[in-house]
Amino acid sequence: MKKSKLSIAALAVAGVLSSIPAANAAIIDEVEFHGYFRAGFFASKENDFKKADIGGQKEQLGRLGLESDNDGNFGFTTITNINEDQQLRIHIGVGDTEFDDLIGYLEMDGVLPSGTLWAGKRKLAEENYIFMTDFFYTDLEGIGVGIQDFEVGDSFLDLAYISSERNISLDYGDYDDFVNTAFENGELDENFNKRFFTESQREQVVANQNNSMHTLHAAYTLGALTLHGNLKYLPDNYALDGKEWADTGYDVTAIYHMLDFFGLKGNAFSYAILQAGRGLGSGNLLGSTVTDYSSLRPGSLIQGYKVGEQGPWFGDPYSRITFREDDATSARLLLWGGYTMDNGIGFFPSVQIQYNDEGTNDDYYTNGNSLDGVHSGYNYWVSAMMRNIFPVKGNFIVQTEVGYYENVQNGGHWHQSKFTVAPTFVLSDGLSTAEIRFTATYLPSSWTTGAQNDPTVPTTDDIVFGIQADAYW
Repeated sequence: MKKSKLSIAALAVAGVLSSIPAANAAIIDEVEFHGYFRAGFFASKENDFKKADIGGQKEQLGRLGLESDNDGNFGFTTITNINEDQQLRIHIGVGDTEFDDLIGYLEMDGVLPSGTLWAGKRKLAEENYIFMTDFFYTDLEGIGVGIQDFEVGDSFLDLAYISSERNISLDYGDYDDFVNTAFENGELDENFNKRFFTESQREQVVANQNNSMHTLHAAYTLGALTLHGNLKYLPDNYALDGKEWADTGYDVTAIYHMLDFFGLKGNAFSYAILQAGRGLGSGNLLGSTVTDYSSLRPGSLIQGYKVGEQGPWFGDPYSRITFREDDATSARLLLWGGYTMDNGIGFFPSVQIQYNDEGTNDDYYTNGNSLDGVHSGYNYWVSAMMRNIFPVKGNFIVQTEVGYYENVQNGGHWHQSKFTVAPTFVLSDGLSTAEIRFTATYLPSSWTTGAQNDPTVPTTDDIVFGIQADAYW
C-alpha cells in the first residue's frame, strides 16, 4: 500500500531526530519550585475602617503599607543533564492572583558555542528591580527567543526578540455605541468624525487595538557595568479616537553596580541607573515592552496610573501605554542601595527622577482633538524614599518607611508623602524569606479620601492600618 505524504514526513523527522543526541536514557535530575505571594487587609481610618484601596503610588513612596492589592505567582523548573556539556531546563508557571497568566519557556545549554538558548513566554532582566518600591526599571515580558550569557572575551552578551501586545477587549458594536454616546454627551466634537470617512476605516481602528509590538533586545555586561538597548516596532498603532501614534522607538539603559554604598565601605551595595528613550521607548515604555505593570508604574504623567477618566477607554492606562509621539523623549535617573551597620540596623534609600518631553503633533492638537485636555508639552516627577530596619529581638524587627514625590506637568505641581511603621516577624534562610507585618501608614494626601481618578475631588489625610503576609522562595 502506498504510504501517505504525512507518514513519509513523520518517518523523515524521526530519522533526523534519531541522529541527534537525545535524553532517551536520561531522567529529570532536579525539580525546583519558586514563587511569591502577598496577601493582606488594609483599613482606612477616615472611611470608618472600611477596606482601603491603594492609597498612593508605591513605586515613588515605597511599598510598605501601601500594597492593598494581593498578588502571587509560582513556577516549576525541571532540570535534565543530557551529558557533561548539555542541560535542558523547562520552566512553567502562572502569574497574578487570577492564575491566568501562563508562563512557559525552554532553556538549552550546550547547543551553542557558549551561553544559553531560550524560547517561549517569559520575563527578562527581572533582577533590575528596587525591592523597597517594587519598581522594575526594566520590564521586558512577552513571547520570544534569545541567547543569554554568550561569552565575548571577558564580557557577556544577551540577544532577544520579544513580542508583546495590549489586551483591550471590545468589538465594533461596543465601540460604535461608545462613539454615539460620546457625541450625545458632547465629549467628542466634529474633528473626531472627520477622521472616519467610512465604516471600514472605523472597523480598522478597532481591529488594530491589540497589534504586537516587536522588540529587539540586546544587553552587554562587562564587570560592574551592564548596558541594555531595545528597538521597537508597532504597526498601525491606533488609538480609539482614530489617531495613529508612533510605530517605532528605542531606549537604552546603563546600570552600574557597586559593592559599597556610593563609596562608603562596609556591609553595603548601591546602584546608579540612567535610561533614555524616544518614540515607543519613551514614557511608560522606557525600558519596557507592553505589560500591565508598565501601564501602571511611574512614567509619563499623561499615560500611567491616576491619569483621569475621560471615557471607558480613552483614560485607561492599559490602552494609553503605546500612545507616544514619534519625537517624544524621556530620561530617567535612579540611585538606590543599602547599608547595614554592625548592630543590624539597615538603611535602604532610593531617589528617582523621570523627565518626559511629549513631542509635537500640531495638526492633531490644534484642531481640538485633545480628548483629555493634555497637549504637547513636558512633565516630570521626582521621588525619594527611605526604608529603615531595626532589629528588636530574635525574629522580630521594626521597619519604617518614609517617602515623598513631586509631579510637574506643564508648570502645574502636585505631590504626596507617606510615613509607615511596620512591626514585623520574619524568618529567612537567605534564599527564602517570609514576613508577617502589622502596618500603620499616615498619608497626608491619601487617594483613599478622594475620587481616585477625578482630580476635581480633593484628597485629605488618612491613616491606613494593615496586616500582610509576604513570602518568596
